[in-house]
Amino acid sequence: MLKNILILLVVFIFVGTTSYFIHFYTLVNEGSFKPLLEKAYLFHGFFSLGMLILFTILAQFKKFFDQLGFIYMGLLVFKIVIFTSLFYPQLLGDNLLPRFYRASLLIPVIVFLPLEVIFISKLMRSKKA
Repeated sequence: MLKNILILLVVFIFVGTTSYFIHFYTLVNEGSFKPLLEKAYLFHGFFSLGMLILFTILAQFKKFFDQLGFIYMGLLVFKIVIFTSLFYPQLLGDNLLPRFYRASLLIPVIVFLPLEVIFISKLMRSKKA
């Protein structure tokens, strides 16, 4: 279990920092957008990593293992709600960003969501076998 958590940490740190720097240096020219982009990457990275560590621990218990798919769907909805509430002023509220930058805030979702799915499906397949 500790080995799996260490692998999660290494992969998430590597993929998160690499995609952040590629994203920042290729798409972002405005300096005022950098803190918002950092917050988006940190939010998605830490939330996804925390969720996967929790799933790795919960998979050890038969009672929770059977419900991991439902727990994941609920946490995914919760993650979207929290992200939208944190970034509401920039996405939909008073401080509207241009469409390009609003769409650019969704790139961390596109980066971390497949990682979540890959690790959760790998976890569930390894426990069923």
